Amino acid sequence: MLILQKERDYQVTMEDFQGWQQALSSRQNVTFKSYPQLNHLFIEGMGKSVPAEYQNAGYVAEPVINDIAEWIKK
Repeated sequence: MLILQKERDYQVTMEDFQGWQQALSSRQNVTFKSYPQLNHLFIEGMGKSVPAEYQNAGYVAEPVINDIAEWIKK
């Protein structure tokens, strides 16, 4: 399992992420990654994320794509 968390995500929070980490801590086949500057859509930004931010065009951050590719290769 690969669990990716965006630290600026107000819909799925870091508390949720920590819950997943706790719940799955005994499993060896789980990888957790978090990204400080990403919102719910994996798009970079600064400060607190707000709904209006989702109206701005953007791309999934390159580190996310790279991390997913590396995880698949394993």
